[in-house]
Amino acid sequence: MKTTAHTLALEQVLETHGRFFQSQIRQYLPPMERDDAFQDFSVHLYQLIQKRFDEQAHLFDSKAWLRTVVVHFCISELRKRQALKNQVWIQTTTDKIVVAQESSPEKEELIRQFFEQALGCLTKYDALVLKLKYCYNRPTKEIEARLQLKHADVYIARLKEKIRKKMGRIDSQFWQEMNR
Repeated sequence: MKTTAHTLALEQVLETHGRFFQSQIRQYLPPMERDDAFQDFSVHLYQLIQKRFDEQAHLFDSKAWLRTVVVHFCISELRKRQALKNQVWIQTTTDKIVVAQESSPEKEELIRQFFEQALGCLTKYDALVLKLKYCYNRPTKEIEARLQLKHADVYIARLKEKIRKKMGRIDSQFWQEMNR
């Protein structure tokens, strides 16, 4: 029975303050991510209602408290996206960290060749997809719209796997040359 009361409370809060929540989300997140963020926020709000509504129902009438909730949610989303972006590049590009004990033109040239070979398996189009996602911080929906690409997340995951495989194949050659 509580679940029904919580659902009704959520519907009432969203009906009363839904536009307010959307305007707050609009201030923090890019246009292509707003609808998803609003849905995620609705789930977050429902979880808050389940935890606090029975003891602290007055909080859900307070616009100041609700503003704090939505702003903290947006900040948390931005942090998650930044951490995810950083983690993806860490896993993709730094499986091997190459540090030279001494700087020499020959070793620097070998390192440059190593990365060129690893990225050489990508076309310009593939590189553009990765650049849009990780350099320009574009959401996948925008990438799909701009490049007429379906399932951009899947495509990006395949590109990263292609890079990992390529790095694995040339890894042994590279280390043999570096240790000479």
